[in-house]
Amino acid sequence: MLRLFVPSADTAGGRVRITGAELRHLRTLRLRPGAVLVVFDEHGAEHEVRLERLGGREASAAILSTARPEREPRMALVLAPALLKGAKMDLVVEKATEIGVARIAPVLSRHTIGAGHPERWRRIAVAAAKQSGRTAVPSVDAPVALADLVRQPWSGLRLIFWEAERTARLADLPAHSDAAIAVVGPEGGFASEEVEDARALGFTALRLAPRILRAETAAIVAATLCLQRWGDLG
Repeated sequence: MLRLFVPSADTAGGRVRITGAELRHLRTLRLRPGAVLVVFDEHGAEHEVRLERLGGREASAAILSTARPEREPRMALVLAPALLKGAKMDLVVEKATEIGVARIAPVLSRHTIGAGHPERWRRIAVAAAKQSGRTAVPSVDAPVALADLVRQPWSGLRLIFWEAERTARLADLPAHSDAAIAVVGPEGGFASEEVEDARALGFTALRLAPRILRAETAAIVAATLCLQRWGDLG
């Protein structure tokens, strides 16, 4: 069944108002009044609705039923990947959303290459959340400098994945955590000074594998391993 993202502000009085990109999606599919579909909002509510009117600027639908399915991980993971070029960053945002990341916070480091396109990444996150059946869309931040990111008051575990780390492992960390931030480097890796700065601010450096992973692969693997250990994967 078709799933659309509709902010809770557009849901009131047993009806749903559909505008913007989601309205264009309805038009592309040539849906007509009477069609039944699902909409979800940013608070985890999922509504089965019946389309009643399809106008030029908005569509309206009647809510048939509402549920709050538990499809979100039990831990809130912030993935902070170093900014990558074009399609590579798009891939990270898409797959991180599918996996269950709560927030994506791109970082600018010494070896970062690429430009920031947060509005495009947010559209990708919405599409991936709809496709994967999530009941929440991860927030996607504008890129910030790594030095600024590691100084923010993050809750839970603070992790920075670094290929030069030789001893620390994910398995050495606490078995339970409600929140974590996972910072992953660019193609050229983090400079040792960047990692030491993060360590001084409470971050634990970890290595993902004895092999060198591409930056986009490393970001997806890091998110997967964190949500397998502390979330609901596996």
